[in-house]
Amino acid sequence: MPAVRKSRRSVEEGVRTELQQIRAQVAGVRGSLVATSDGLVVAHDIPDVEPTQIAALAAATLAVARRATLATECGTFREAVARGSDGYLAVYAAGDSAIVAVVGTSSLNVGMLQYRAREIIERIAANSSQIGALAAPVRAANGEPAKNTRSLPRRRPAASS
Repeated sequence: MPAVRKSRRSVEEGVRTELQQIRAQVAGVRGSLVATSDGLVVAHDIPDVEPTQIAALAAATLAVARRATLATECGTFREAVARGSDGYLAVYAAGDSAIVAVVGTSSLNVGMLQYRAREIIERIAANSSQIGALAAPVRAANGEPAKNTRSLPRRRPAASS
């Protein structure tokens, strides 16, 4: 079990370091986070904002944008940017099981964000299988779910028409 915790901690630390690079390299970035495609926070660099809410919104954005790109035959989803009156939320696919969300001020240069963040997101995507594994329920030695862990809710089967 200690190996799982160490592995999780090292993944979180590595991802957090990458997120700090985004803020350091792009003026106007308030913060960023990495979450699983299910919306569970892996690591964040967002002061003064509840990261679980941003992760849930990023997962919802990912789901809708993926469907939109498929329906319009635009290929595989890569990114979506929402612009509000006071700033931006950019959501990026990082492999098959991770999302990067970046929150920016209204003065954020989105083009510079796209340019600077691309390489960082590719490095995070290279670890997406490890990130996806973080969402799997942790089991105790007896096979039962470990206490004080978050398990993903079971998905209901789709209703047949």
